[in-house]
Amino acid sequence: MNPRVTIVLAVLVAAVAGYIFAVDRPQAQRAEEAKHLVQLPKADITGLSVTSSKGTVDLERTDATHWQITRPFDAPAASFAVGDLLDAVTGIVPQRTLAGGGDAAAYGFNAPSLTLALRASGGRSVTVVFGKADPVGSAMYARLASGTAVYLVDSSLKDALSKSGADLRQKTLADFANADVQQVRIAAPGRTLVVDRTGPDRWRIEGAPAPHARPAWPADDFKVTDLFFPLTTSEAKRFHDGVTDLAPYGLDHPAVTMDLTMKGRTEPLRIIATQRGKVAYGMVAGAHTVLELDPSIVGKLTPAPIALVSTRILPYDPQNLVAFTWRRNGQTLQVRRQGPGFTGSHLSDQDVSDMFSAMNLLDADKVQELGAAPAGAPAFEIQTDGGESARYTVQFYARPNGGWIVTDRALGLQYALASNALDALPKSIKAFLGLPAPAAAAPAGASRTSKPKPAAPHKP
Repeated sequence: MNPRVTIVLAVLVAAVAGYIFAVDRPQAQRAEEAKHLVQLPKADITGLSVTSSKGTVDLERTDATHWQITRPFDAPAASFAVGDLLDAVTGIVPQRTLAGGGDAAAYGFNAPSLTLALRASGGRSVTVVFGKADPVGSAMYARLASGTAVYLVDSSLKDALSKSGADLRQKTLADFANADVQQVRIAAPGRTLVVDRTGPDRWRIEGAPAPHARPAWPADDFKVTDLFFPLTTSEAKRFHDGVTDLAPYGLDHPAVTMDLTMKGRTEPLRIIATQRGKVAYGMVAGAHTVLELDPSIVGKLTPAPIALVSTRILPYDPQNLVAFTWRRNGQTLQVRRQGPGFTGSHLSDQDVSDMFSAMNLLDADKVQELGAAPAGAPAFEIQTDGGESARYTVQFYARPNGGWIVTDRALGLQYALASNALDALPKSIKAFLGLPAPAAAAPAGASRTSKPKPAAPHKP
């Protein structure tokens, strides 16, 4: 094909594609939106009132994702429930438009079965009134309070939109995104636990002063975020609204006080809880609603610090890592960052890659506070260097019954590893560490039922 023709065709294709994305698709989207009965963007709605056979519920938006019920009681609303309600009302598409005017009673508008009043930014408002069911088909009559046109809409909307305060209220102590939490402070009688976020999936348990002095510990992301689940998923068995005296619930002296520092909030979210017999009471400090909860929630909110510690032997931040060093019998094997990768000690790129793949996934079966150091000298040592979140030194001790004990004296932690924990290391590093080579493959023709005898655990 002539190059000029090819260029012209390419320009035409680009022009058509540009037209579709810049003109045709937005026009089609606007045409679709124009079919909707309520012409308000969901994000612009700031208030909502629902009046149905279940009573009247008033809601006010408190931020981009949260709502507050202001009638028939004052309590937080469940964000997902309000979101579903707004999706339903802003998504109404009439099946048919009838002639305007006429007798309101004929359509049931004199005694509406459901009324929704929406308030939006800029002083805008829309009220939708729902009347009788259409005698033919599965539809009901609706109209805008500001107009005269009558619409036929799907009758299933009545159930989707008729919500009571109990239907819409938040059933849990709190509603927040885990990613927004920047610090957790838990105070219980005789102890305080503080955990700080240091990165997207990284946490640090702050050190404790005397008499129970300990250094700061790296925390496990999943264990820390598990702390939030009782707050955002455990539903109340019963609500006590309008509470002004906390003493009857034991919340004047709570068993646990949790302060959550959140992104975008100037003040921490404080939650208090206590257990009385077979029930726990909890509330957001400053609110006037006490929730009855499962008594196990108090224990879930007060873990021992060691229970949150990461089981990773070397919990370094890879972005801050500069050097990785092995030491054994006075000999050193080291790789250092060179540009985007690591090199050193005549290791191949594949060996370096395999080494980090193995070490990045090296998790202990158990982690505990370090007591007395294991007897004898360590089999070998690992040291990582770099930024503050990348400096660790650990010693590996072979256990007489197989496996490894790994100690981090600076952190005061001890880890237990299985005997096969280092099997994924490349041969070159295993040879440096004096670890047994993997068993040789069975010769051709050997019986499939024969199994190699397990290698004895390495002892330094």
